[in-house]
Amino acid sequence: MSSKEGKQRRAIPKFTSFKPTPEPEPETRPATAAREEQEAQSNKHHKHRHSHRPKESQNGHSGNPKRTLPQDRHVVPKNDIFFFDKRGDPLIVRYGGNELSKIPAYRRFWTGKVMGSDGYLVIHRDGPREQFSIRLDRDRAGAGSVFRDRSAVLLAHSNAKHIRPGTDSLATDEGDDFIALEPAKKRRRIDDEFGGEKKPDYRSIHGKAKVGEESNSEDASESEESEDEGPVEMTATKKRSIELTRQVRNHPDDIGSWLELIKLQDVLFRENEHDADVRSADAVRGLAELKLSLYEEALPHATNPADKERVLVGLMREGAKIWEPKLLAKRWDDIFKTNGESFALWRARLNFELTQMTTFTYEGLRDFIVDRLRTMNDVFSKSPTDEVLSGQLIYVFLRLTRFLHDTGYSELAVAAWQAALEMTFARPETEEQDFESALASFSDFWESEVPRIGEDGAKGWREFAESIAMVDPPEPKTNKTYEVIQTRDPFKAWAAAEQDDARKARMPARTLDEGTEDDPFRVVMFSDIKDLLVWIPAYALPQARPQMLDAFLMFCRLPTACLAQKDVVFSALLMDPFVACRGQAFESTFDKNILGGSTSSEEVARKDPEFKQQGANMALTQDVLFSGPNWFSYLGEWSRMRSLGYDDEVDSSWVLGTLKSVVRVYGVEALAEYYLALEWRNEPSAARTAARKVAKTLLKQYSSNMRLWNAYALIEWANQNLEVAEKILSSAAGQNLPGGQLLWNTWAWIHLEAGQKQPALQRLGSSVESGVVTVSPALLLKARSHFSSARDYSLSSLQLEKAVQHAESLALLEYLAAPADDSAEPASESQGNITAALSSIQGFCDELKALGTAESSVYHERLLQTAARVLYYHATHGPYRPTYLRSQLTSFNAAYPHNTIFLELLAWANQSTVLLLINDPVRDILRQQSDSGDRDDSPYLLTDSRFAIMYEAARAASAGATMTMHSTRAAFEAALDRNFNTKVNTDLWICYIAFLQSLASAAARREADRPEPKSGKQKGSGNGGSDTMMKDVQNVFYRAIAACPWSKRLYMEAFRGGLLRQMSSAELRAVVATLVGNGLRVHVEMEGFIERWKKK
Repeated sequence: MSSKEGKQRRAIPKFTSFKPTPEPEPETRPATAAREEQEAQSNKHHKHRHSHRPKESQNGHSGNPKRTLPQDRHVVPKNDIFFFDKRGDPLIVRYGGNELSKIPAYRRFWTGKVMGSDGYLVIHRDGPREQFSIRLDRDRAGAGSVFRDRSAVLLAHSNAKHIRPGTDSLATDEGDDFIALEPAKKRRRIDDEFGGEKKPDYRSIHGKAKVGEESNSEDASESEESEDEGPVEMTATKKRSIELTRQVRNHPDDIGSWLELIKLQDVLFRENEHDADVRSADAVRGLAELKLSLYEEALPHATNPADKERVLVGLMREGAKIWEPKLLAKRWDDIFKTNGESFALWRARLNFELTQMTTFTYEGLRDFIVDRLRTMNDVFSKSPTDEVLSGQLIYVFLRLTRFLHDTGYSELAVAAWQAALEMTFARPETEEQDFESALASFSDFWESEVPRIGEDGAKGWREFAESIAMVDPPEPKTNKTYEVIQTRDPFKAWAAAEQDDARKARMPARTLDEGTEDDPFRVVMFSDIKDLLVWIPAYALPQARPQMLDAFLMFCRLPTACLAQKDVVFSALLMDPFVACRGQAFESTFDKNILGGSTSSEEVARKDPEFKQQGANMALTQDVLFSGPNWFSYLGEWSRMRSLGYDDEVDSSWVLGTLKSVVRVYGVEALAEYYLALEWRNEPSAARTAARKVAKTLLKQYSSNMRLWNAYALIEWANQNLEVAEKILSSAAGQNLPGGQLLWNTWAWIHLEAGQKQPALQRLGSSVESGVVTVSPALLLKARSHFSSARDYSLSSLQLEKAVQHAESLALLEYLAAPADDSAEPASESQGNITAALSSIQGFCDELKALGTAESSVYHERLLQTAARVLYYHATHGPYRPTYLRSQLTSFNAAYPHNTIFLELLAWANQSTVLLLINDPVRDILRQQSDSGDRDDSPYLLTDSRFAIMYEAARAASAGATMTMHSTRAAFEAALDRNFNTKVNTDLWICYIAFLQSLASAAARREADRPEPKSGKQKGSGNGGSDTMMKDVQNVFYRAIAACPWSKRLYMEAFRGGLLRQMSSAELRAVVATLVGNGLRVHVEMEGFIERWKKK
């Protein structure tokens, strides 16, 4: 005790009547003093532990003889800093951490890095919590969590500019409110190094720096040494992001700006990524969390039902990438309680339920779709002014029938379509309004078992209702006999028997048909389809009939006829991956052997583009509908489909019969071209006479249809009957049909492809002045003036079909007649002026683009396809500059980035040099498309993914290198791993399995050629061995089943090829048990069949 304290203490009188005066409380030390003493003790203890000769070793263990150890180890001595808490603080759970005011001040060494993590792990503060984070860039000190907030995501890999505070801020007192971003030692070292003077830094992001400004980060200063002076440029995407952020902050009810800002996050994220090829799972999850938080911020401000629907759909889409399935299902239930009438939300909920392997059942999903169909039928009958309902109703019906067909109930799906088409096209006039009375009449028609639409001898519901005489049912049919497979494998034999019975059940049977007693599902009664009927009110039939026909073609896995292409919303619905048409070129790529070996550069340069593009994205024109072997085809061949093992699809004869009835009996003239093309594509190649008969029959019925005449001529030209084609064109041109310029264009192309430039010019001149024998300069001037004026007048009067025809005529005229000296491109005698032709087309395309309508966009794309055709002809008939070819195709692709024709021609133009380039331009285009902000909503994602995979497979076939095989597999994984629109497409999964099996087969062949290893290791057991590859195939098969649990065809892949040999009998039985347990259709019971097979 000090003397000062003794003077202040008073003597206490020793009277018993007085109580002693209580001692004053000891003075509380300031927090700063306690902190300084704590640091001093800590430093003293640190020096004491690390001294070379500690005092304890000199004086023994009793360095402090007055110190006594406590008897009880649980008794903690009293301390001003720490205290012993036996109960705990219940508020820790509520607020997620300790109370910050009770935590002593401390400083972490080396900016929060975790020892042993090499800088990848750091400790950061997120509100009251301290968390570990993974830093993606090891050179960025103190980066914190990349996915902690929105700003960190956008700046994950960017080099941020840190500006050192001015001199005044560094000279502030300790009591000022600031946070030091560097340890004190580092700050003192910097101050000593510069002598306390702050020199100007001329690398400031604001231009020339002022005195007192310098970089506050060593990393930033190092990275800035290579930068030029002046302001840093911001990308247009970041500028737009800043504008949208301000907009939603000032006007939170602007949902359009919210959605645009959310879509912009994909582009911003890609701009800040270093790796251009692979995006990690953590990055995908972080981006989804960012977009999810934006959706949640926008949701309270979405008061309009349409806006709320869009926000909820996006929110659930991003939530599916993050939330657990149980939480996701709960959120869907909560949303549907208040938004059950929303069509978009119903569609998203259906997609979610279809992909849930643990909860999927056939009955549950069928009832879910049927309930929606009933509701929309009722709403449609009560809303006569709603034009959108017809498209939504037909889409729901399409989803229902595709679901029935994919799960194995093909005859029920076909019967539902027969009923829908009869009710839409063959409705009796007396049944136009009353649905209830129409049901009674249609029930009589159905139960009579007379031929229905698409079947031989079908006359339709109208004929049946108006006829007085009784109509006899068709004769009983016998089942087709298929070749019995000879095998000793019982599972392979069962799969063959199951496939045979599935072929027999492609069409609904009649009561007296053979085999119906063993399978009751074969006969479809009216009670089976009553809940599946679609009733379109009479006022909506003109709009609904084109939609119904396009949807029917999609059900048959065929491309649409574009009858309803003016309805943009409905056309986007038909591109749904659950109902998308088959990509025949894509599937045939993996059906043939693509591992044949490397190809020389000359052979690669001479390789033609892949012209068979059914299922691809292109504008529908007669050039692609009736194309020959040297241009792209819109439709494929059913014979190719059968060779790929798709016999369980819709019966081709029924499809052709249905289209024939619609065109010839019910008078749908707009479908005549498509029906003729389908007949021509699928007739035997040896005869080629059936299409001629069909064409003549159609021309008798629609004699004034100029497009049918032109289609007939194109068929004969493709069949190498040039004289017949010219006779057809001459006959049609003499009739002066409206829109006859198309005939002259086709005639000019026939001569041009034959290398006859002068006759081609004569045909173009004959369209202006009849009887042209020689082409004079005056005629050329007259033709140019005529084509140009007719084109511009048709455009001004919005006759776009006629305008495009004259624009094509003018382009061909410029190509054939313009002087070659005026072109900067090389040309031979068989070539023309490609510069003049493309300039003519580009000038008119600008005018079409200025209209800004959906219809003008279609014609704009058609005209660019014509330009691509002229460009391809020029490149294949003489010299050309590859740079010019690629630049033109790149501009076409920029206008329509999803057009497969432009992508394929661009790949063809780069194929001779692509293996030598560091940056692949086609890959860059495909990557930009996949990184667009609307990739989750894009209806073109499936076609883009197909082309990307085909492109990588083509590179693999050309190079024959292992790396290109890995790139093909990476393209499959990119499409099937995280993209929902492609993950649910069964065709992609089946082709992926076939591709991996081809890799395993190639590896097995290589192993068979190698000598036996001397060690005990077996062949094929390594990382690249065939056994390991087959295990990968099996894993991919299980992933496919989990993603598409409704597809019976996907389950049956286990009984084909290498999977059948790879999987054990228990695994194969488990596959069938899962198939049956989910409610999918099985014709042959497996266990009983195997027992009978063993006895035989």
